[in-house]
Amino acid sequence: MKPPNQKWSFRHVRELLPTERIRAPRQSLSLGSDPRPAVLDLVVQGLNGSTSVREALSTGESDALVVIHDGDVVAEWLGDGVADDEPHLVFSVTKSITGLLAAALAGAGLLDLEANLVDYLPEAEGSGFGTATLRHLLDMEASYAFVEDYSPGPDVTAYRHSVGWYPAPEGAPALREFLLTRQQEGEHGQVFRYLSPTCDLMGMVCARAAGTTWAQAVSTYLWQPMGAEADADVTVDREGSPRAAGGFSAVPRDIARLGMLVARKGAGVIPEAFIDDIIHGGDPEHWANGDFATFLPGGAYRSYWYQPRVDDDVVCGVGIYGQMLYVDVPRQVVVVIQSSWSEPDNQLRELANLDICRTIARSFDAE
Repeated sequence: MKPPNQKWSFRHVRELLPTERIRAPRQSLSLGSDPRPAVLDLVVQGLNGSTSVREALSTGESDALVVIHDGDVVAEWLGDGVADDEPHLVFSVTKSITGLLAAALAGAGLLDLEANLVDYLPEAEGSGFGTATLRHLLDMEASYAFVEDYSPGPDVTAYRHSVGWYPAPEGAPALREFLLTRQQEGEHGQVFRYLSPTCDLMGMVCARAAGTTWAQAVSTYLWQPMGAEADADVTVDREGSPRAAGGFSAVPRDIARLGMLVARKGAGVIPEAFIDDIIHGGDPEHWANGDFATFLPGGAYRSYWYQPRVDDDVVCGVGIYGQMLYVDVPRQVVVVIQSSWSEPDNQLRELANLDICRTIARSFDAE
């Protein structure tokens, strides 16, 4: 996770950490091809002035770009030394996948998104999450003692020990124990609090509801039905618990296929009502009083998807080190950016990625 190692390691996670495979179907969803080289020459007006999409990617420590329009691949770009068949760690875009999995399970009648957490995880009774609902978890409105500091601070260090990303000192808890020993801090359901362990707990709920592991559930309810072209994987701790908040690796085209599920209102895989909720739900007031209000002023958050609310019906998944999945539903545009930034978290650079995606999507207005 440190320069210059991340350029290689983000594409070779399964060689470094324990992972569980997400199996692809035997027959993938065929993507159309409508090459438009001009997409890479579009001029992006950002905070740092004007630049082309191609130049922004080339100078921005990016690894891959995929652009889908109406089911066709219209543009692809790969950084030096990057192959399109390499699964890339997408960090917190994993959360958006967990949100889609929860929606798919709800659509299958296996999960009630408004239920209490303890209805699915009775062992959470008495923990800092004991009075939380699944909706509190899905919308990052569970409030407990944790500081999301990627320096990393002591809480994130202990968290990474628990998920197996850092070698754990003797006696350090695994993920489940780490989660269930968090102490509540304030009332749930009041403000947006970006705390990654919240999503790991939701991943455990999804696995419990499906009666399988999280990875098997993703394969059964998302990866195979959507027609992925390659296996994916998720990191697991020493007990097999998944990093449902940030441990997912997949090839860029398959991340784009996930975006197509949203662009196509579920595409028969997830009921349309649940996708509509992801696009239009969320509480703007809770967002305005929350952790990222200055990052996306006027935005909202629903089921681990950001709503920038600049253009209508646009949602995105965002991960540290420069990962982005951008879905513009009216324009039927999906943009995937995978990166290996030297620094984990830089809001100006994340906004620059948003500018790239928005510029690309808007370029189809003339049609």
